[in-house]
Amino acid sequence: MSCKNCEYNLTETAQFCQSCGAKVVTERLTVKRMFLEFLDKVFGWDNTYLRTFRIMLVAPDKVAKDYIDGVRKKFMPPFTFLLIGLTIATLVFNSFSDKYTEFSSGMFGEGFYRIQFDSAKEKNDSLKNLENEKEQEAFEDFMKEQIESQKKTQGMLLKYFNLSAFLLMPVYTFISYLVFGRKKYNYAEHLVINCYIQGFSMITSTFLFLMALVIHPYIFTSTVLIAIFYYSFTYKRLCDLTLARVLWKFIKFLLILMISFITITLLIAIVGVLLTKIFGLNFFN
Repeated sequence: MSCKNCEYNLTETAQFCQSCGAKVVTERLTVKRMFLEFLDKVFGWDNTYLRTFRIMLVAPDKVAKDYIDGVRKKFMPPFTFLLIGLTIATLVFNSFSDKYTEFSSGMFGEGFYRIQFDSAKEKNDSLKNLENEKEQEAFEDFMKEQIESQKKTQGMLLKYFNLSAFLLMPVYTFISYLVFGRKKYNYAEHLVINCYIQGFSMITSTFLFLMALVIHPYIFTSTVLIAIFYYSFTYKRLCDLTLARVLWKFIKFLLILMISFITITLLIAIVGVLLTKIFGLNFFN
C-alpha cells in the first residue's frame, strides 16, 4: 500500500504516512464523513488555531518562543493567527458599529474631559471668569463636543479597522524592538511575538465586546487593562524581566507609541491638507 499524497510505501496497518504525515484514508467518502471531518478541522480540540489560542491563554511566551525556536507545525503561523483575529473582530465590530463607537468613546471618564477642559480654560480668557453654574454648563458642552468628535474618529477607524491594525503592526513591533531590546530577539522575532499577542487580543476584545452588549458597557472598557497586563506578562516571561523592570519598559513603550501616533496623525493631516489644496480632494468629510 502506498500513500495517496506522496506515494511513500506504507504497511497495511499504517494510520498515518511516515513521510508526509497525512492520514491514511481507506473508507469511502460520504456526506456524513465530510461533515464530521469539517467539524473536526474547524472545532476539534486538536485544531491548530484552537490549540494555539488555548496555549496563548495560559502561556503566551511558550507559543512565541517555540515558533521562534523552530516548532512550526504545532502552532498556527503568527500572520495567519493575527489575520483570523482581525477578521473576526472587524466583522463583529462593524456589525454593531454604533455600539462600538459608543463604547469606545465612553472609555474615558469625566475626569479625563475635565483635565482637557481645564487646560483649554487656561488658554481662553472667556472661560476663566465664568461662574460655577455657567462653568459647569460650559464643561458639559465641551464634553459632549469631545465625545462626538471621538465617535467620528472611531467610526473612521472602524471603517478601515482590519487594514489599519495590520499596517500598524510594523510600528508596534519596531517600538517593542527598541524598548525590549535586540540582544535576545531580532526585529523579525519581535514581529512574531506581536502578531501572536495582537491576534489573541483581538479575539478577547471581541468576546468582551459581545459580553458588554448583553451585560454592561463597562465590561468593554476593561479590554485596555487586560491588553496592558497581557502584553507586559508575555514580555516579562520572554525576556526574564523583573516586575519593576517590565513596568518601566511598558511605560516607555506607551510613551513612544503616543509620540508615534501623534507624529503619524500630524503627517496624515498635513498630507490631507496639501492634497486638498493641490488637487481639490477633501479627505476630512
